[in-house]
Amino acid sequence: MSAKPIHSRRRTALFITLILATTFLTTFPPIFLWANTIEPRVFGLPFAMIWHIGLALVGAVFFASWYLLESRSGAIDMNVEIEEAR
Repeated sequence: MSAKPIHSRRRTALFITLILATTFLTTFPPIFLWANTIEPRVFGLPFAMIWHIGLALVGAVFFASWYLLESRSGAIDMNVEIEEAR
């Protein structure tokens, strides 16, 4: 068993669920068929393209917030050592 705190595992499970739900909304056939239209145009782009761009941005926000929460709680343990030039 890992020494990772329980709240961190729950947070990880929550973010993975949110990211998978975003992917599911993008590709699930009934929802995709609803969004797969040209009209209405938004900023001159077909609605289907805006749908994919929007959900990609939502996924990026989920990843960024997950990273920020994990780094602030100290769950990300990264030690980077710089080598000296020879």
